[in-house]
Amino acid sequence: MTGLLSALLLVPIRLCLRLQSLCFWALVYSTAGLTATLVLTRITWRGLRAPRRVFRWTVRQQPPACLRDPVLGEHSYLHGMSSGLRFHYVTKGDTSRPLMLFLHGFPENWFSWRYQLQEFSSEYHTVALDLRGYGDSDAPRRREDYMLDQLLGDIKDVIESLGHRSCVLVGQDWGGTLAWHFAMEHPGLVRRLVVMSAPHPSAWRDYILRHPCQLLRCSHSSFFQIPFLPELTLPLEDFQLVRSLMTGRWVGIQNRARRLTEPELEAYLYQLSQPGGLAGPLSYYRSLCSDTPLRHQDVGVACLLLWGEADAFLGPGLARASRAYMRGSSAVRIVPGCSHWVQQDQPEAVNGLIWAFLREGGRGGSTRNHH
Repeated sequence: MTGLLSALLLVPIRLCLRLQSLCFWALVYSTAGLTATLVLTRITWRGLRAPRRVFRWTVRQQPPACLRDPVLGEHSYLHGMSSGLRFHYVTKGDTSRPLMLFLHGFPENWFSWRYQLQEFSSEYHTVALDLRGYGDSDAPRRREDYMLDQLLGDIKDVIESLGHRSCVLVGQDWGGTLAWHFAMEHPGLVRRLVVMSAPHPSAWRDYILRHPCQLLRCSHSSFFQIPFLPELTLPLEDFQLVRSLMTGRWVGIQNRARRLTEPELEAYLYQLSQPGGLAGPLSYYRSLCSDTPLRHQDVGVACLLLWGEADAFLGPGLARASRAYMRGSSAVRIVPGCSHWVQQDQPEAVNGLIWAFLREGGRGGSTRNHH
């Protein structure tokens, strides 16, 4: 009788969760359809006016010199024990020191951490990883190769293959999303957690349902859910849509002194321009959005969340919503005048905030601006 009563009580809860999921995906695909219409209209208009300019792109034959700058660190490879994939990473600092592992986002690679690799190598063994599907790491073609459990397995393999028992885990954008999940799944492997420009997974879905206009700010995420079309449109005008994400007046890096030079931009476009170079990066959007568990789980490790005040893709309300899931020693810091690309936009301010967090043992708990 008790079991039957419990089962009956669970029915409305399950129905509510199912309805919540349906509402979420209805919003996502509505935004995807709107964005696709705008993108295709833009391409048609520009294609009619200058077809030779629009319908062209270049496969880069050589990586830019900045990708091989020895000052940034030493390039190396390892094989994941669980996946068998080969991973490329750049490392700096004494390997006997604690590990600080950096996870990049879209459309980047290890190079996005160039300002942090050297900065923290004085006290840490710093490692910037090319996630699977990016850079010189292996890039499986199947969508199912980018499911959450496999990506978290990659991070665990990297930590253990490098001979460490734990790390300071730092992630931005998709790398930040993976960092949140990894800290929840493997708290014993994370000494400190630093997340940039990525809301807690539970906060994301809840916030979207309350503030659906947020999807318009990051409409490219919904657009990337559509099969084939992003692969066809992103390379047009020599990857102009990708370029605009990082260099656009409103969405790109805001700090004039740190705006990407052409060689720095090429550091990201080089791999994306190779045949099949977009398959892996786009698979993160298509696999992780549908594979994220619908659960509310706090992060128990000391955590610092950094957010750009001028982030054009993710509103500051997401940072405040994420605070509710940060248990124990934690802090949220809003970096003034900073874009979504925080560690490249304001590296001095970001590095200072990370140092303070590490040296203070993660004390704090407020949401405030950094000056």
